[in-house]
Amino acid sequence: MKNSYQVIKNRRKKIIDLLNHQKNISLDELCQKLGVSIMTVRRDCSNLANQGKIIQDKGTVSLVKPEEVPFTDSVSYIKKRLGEEAAGHIEKHKWVFINSSTTAFEAIPYLLQKDVNILTNNGYAGNLDMRNSNSKIILSGGNISRKMIMSGDLAVDPFLKIYADWAIIGCAGLSLEHGISTPFIEEAKVNQAIIKHSRKLIVVADYSKFGQFSNFTIGHAEDIDLLITDSFTPSQTITEFFKAGVQVVQVQL
Repeated sequence: MKNSYQVIKNRRKKIIDLLNHQKNISLDELCQKLGVSIMTVRRDCSNLANQGKIIQDKGTVSLVKPEEVPFTDSVSYIKKRLGEEAAGHIEKHKWVFINSSTTAFEAIPYLLQKDVNILTNNGYAGNLDMRNSNSKIILSGGNISRKMIMSGDLAVDPFLKIYADWAIIGCAGLSLEHGISTPFIEEAKVNQAIIKHSRKLIVVADYSKFGQFSNFTIGHAEDIDLLITDSFTPSQTITEFFKAGVQVVQVQL
């Protein structure tokens, strides 16, 4: 009974944690993220609503008042930890492609501590301090957006002239049904080139990306050699990717 109570307590805390990162969440989405039935989610949400912590409205829930989010639970911290884990799998003297994802970008400072060659279409990489690094950063070139993302044919071409040992990419959506997706067609072409010309692919995706589908598919589950996610991702989701033949690392926060 004691263990059951702790499981319930942890699950309800996770609902609050998720709502601290998203303005509102549907009950169906909570079912997916928590890996439990709709009845369990309704019971948990009713309990939290009775405590005055959340508001229930037409199948969605939101926080009455955002709670202070511990740094170890913040989105920026999660991205940093996923990037660090990804960099840890790259050996010295390798070629690495990095796409425009903010999560994939977090791997670069750790890669700079090694001796590797990095090709990326993320313009912010050009601002990193290289003075004490033996690594090299090469910017793809191309059309630069206000978010410092490089796209277009000029950005695609460099990725098609090299075969990288590894690629580290993030995405807007990830599912077994729809694969890896992104919202922008210009970036989709770059990402497809990255996947095509890398020998091994690492996808870094926090819990919020699973079960989501954006506008353009850039790859499929079978393209992924290593999937790195966080401890908020439901165990059921991890199991499904594992059964599909994808190696998964779940970073504990």
